[in-house]
Amino acid sequence: MTTVFHLTLRPILILSKCIGLIDVSYTVESTGLLHRNRNSKICTFLEIARMIVLLLCTYTYFYQSHQELHILQIIYVVKFWFIIVAARMSSVWTIKFINGIIEFDLKITQLSTKLMTPHRSWTKKRWKTVFISLCAYFIGFKLILLYFWPMQIKNIALMTNHAIFTIPYVMDYVVTISSCFFLQNLYVRFQTLNDFWKCLPADLVDVPGQWTHIEIMDLMENTRLLHSELCDVLKMFTLGYGPLLLGFFTSSYISLLLSIYFIINKETFFGPSPKLWDLIFPLMVHVQIITFLMSIIVFVSFINEKRMEIISYLRLYRISNLHLDKKRQIKMFMNQIFVCDSDRISGFGFFNINLNLVTTMLVLLISGTITLLQIKDHPMILKFNNDTKSFLKKIYATKFN
Repeated sequence: MTTVFHLTLRPILILSKCIGLIDVSYTVESTGLLHRNRNSKICTFLEIARMIVLLLCTYTYFYQSHQELHILQIIYVVKFWFIIVAARMSSVWTIKFINGIIEFDLKITQLSTKLMTPHRSWTKKRWKTVFISLCAYFIGFKLILLYFWPMQIKNIALMTNHAIFTIPYVMDYVVTISSCFFLQNLYVRFQTLNDFWKCLPADLVDVPGQWTHIEIMDLMENTRLLHSELCDVLKMFTLGYGPLLLGFFTSSYISLLLSIYFIINKETFFGPSPKLWDLIFPLMVHVQIITFLMSIIVFVSFINEKRMEIISYLRLYRISNLHLDKKRQIKMFMNQIFVCDSDRISGFGFFNINLNLVTTMLVLLISGTITLLQIKDHPMILKFNNDTKSFLKKIYATKFN
């Protein structure tokens, strides 16, 4: 069974399989669900080959010029492999989440057709536009980087190495687009459940020829059960993507902190009269990181808003005037929502992802920057400054070779 979700999911699966977040043996069966083919020798070979390629790229990145690694390079390599390992360890939950969305759609389709609610999911054309735009931006950023900081790419191995381990980082794009894709699909399904509840008659009163008592009760119960199931699917997303988001947000914070430090101390790293590109490049990286983080945070906040929106509908009813069956359904729904409210999307339980996280990160960035400026004469900071200047000189030197 092919749906819009299946069609838009394919690029995400291909991208995740190429970078190593999902096992290549997972395929879409005739039932529409993802299933792992453990008996396929081709999938096993591709899995081993992909990991060997990534390991070789990492080795080449470490020893391509026989120079001492800079801390920025080490941070990204650790981030890259942390996200891959975390994704593989939680891949079972990620697959359960995807299958949960597919199974949920099968149950909700019949109700959507009967009630004629609006189609909320983004179309294949819109998602294709998003994918192509991000791909064009990624390639454009790479070309600009190569123009200002040329690198000697002698073979396909070095080209792959450059694509993976140099700015802009491909892993950032994969994590961001896949996270936003799944979060947006969760959001529209919570919104659809709210649309179902809006279809109920005012004050839950029977309407002759339109709504009978049994029909109202059926829709109330179905909406409640679907809401509970969707909350379970959301929990699976947290278990599957929580470790990835932990590594992504943590490393992004470190990158932001260092970017701010570079901008403030531009004369230390780029000389007394830095070129315009020397200032624009850290700013571009800075803006990209913030954009990616805010995209995930905003989608999560939308989900939280839609998940709790139905409470406003439930509180409008005067329970004392309702039939006993309807009163019981509303009480069960209220209790269910309050229980599900504790299941928040988080970075593996270390922090909740919501708009409050923006304030927290802003405070940490300010305090971190002030701390770095206060200890700027510490031997470790001076060594970091010298290493960074040496690293930048070697990069610039390639431009004139």
